[in-house]
Amino acid sequence: MWFGNEQNPKGPDWRKARPVIKDLSGTRVGLQAPPLQPSVYMPFACDDEPNTFDLDAPGTFEAIDYRSHKPPGSERPDRRVKIWSCGWNFTGRPLLDRGSLGDLEVTLVAEEIDELPINCSLFRRDDLLRYAKGFFSEDGLASYHLGYQEERAPFDLTEHHWRDRLAPLNNQWLARNGSHWFYFEAQSLHIRSDDFHWLCPIGHRRCLRATFSVSRRLPNSDNLYRDQRSPITNYLELMEKIMSTITVQLSETARQEQVSIANPEGHYPLFQCTKTEVEQAKHILYMWSDKGYRDKSKPKDADHRAPKEEVAAFVEERIQPRPLPGCLAIGPAYLTAGKTDAPTIAPPSQLPAEGCQAENK
Repeated sequence: MWFGNEQNPKGPDWRKARPVIKDLSGTRVGLQAPPLQPSVYMPFACDDEPNTFDLDAPGTFEAIDYRSHKPPGSERPDRRVKIWSCGWNFTGRPLLDRGSLGDLEVTLVAEEIDELPINCSLFRRDDLLRYAKGFFSEDGLASYHLGYQEERAPFDLTEHHWRDRLAPLNNQWLARNGSHWFYFEAQSLHIRSDDFHWLCPIGHRRCLRATFSVSRRLPNSDNLYRDQRSPITNYLELMEKIMSTITVQLSETARQEQVSIANPEGHYPLFQCTKTEVEQAKHILYMWSDKGYRDKSKPKDADHRAPKEEVAAFVEERIQPRPLPGCLAIGPAYLTAGKTDAPTIAPPSQLPAEGCQAENK
């Protein structure tokens, strides 16, 4: 198509995709992606990382400065290094849509944990799940912002702490080109981007993480609920195309670590958000649904928030599981009281045709 629009934003031309290859101390990571196509909102230092990294050399990793305690029953990285970043502008009608309807940014990092409990390894699925849970700290995916009462009272000094995101959503185990990936999503409730996370172990204490962030910038909208009038489909199609090409070829040392770990056959642990968190998310999105938005049919001083039932319907649709290609196991939309986080195995028609190389049973 020549031009896009709000319902069908135009991204980069996939026919221009080129190889991206990174060497991480013998572990080779390769993928295909279109060249950088920035918008005015993107950072300037994209797609300029080196192709070779010595992960064993002092100074390669940068320490992560956490401001909060590690969540109970979890692990999290102590250091990381960015190995690749890129982004793509999505456009609409020339001049009318101001040059950008949104963008997709990706950051690929290698992360390392200082110490794990005895006999633990990120190649063990239970331990990788604990690693994923480590991102849910108060300065990570479990961060908060200040909310307000439904009936705004200027003299009410009560602090209302609202979550920034609803996560994890749609978490699942995937087989991609000989490797296993753990995938989950985070629906933003206040900040401007929705995030999609992919985790793949590359050592007992090292993990590869790809984070895709979708940001939309629409007129008469400065909140995540109103942004939904421009579908996220085209952004996710580009993410899926990129991740369908990714390969991870472990170094000999990492491969020996991988084969030393046994995973029970068919065991793919998962974790979900709770029903309470889902109901809170409906309230938060509803309360912010007038931010930067004005209904032209109403007076300026009227309530411009969306109908509660429409916001609730959006959240209910958003949290539904959607198996990606290569799905090995996928969880329910959320946990209810008294339930465990037992996985739902994907039906045979959605399982990958090829087996996973060096899969541990």
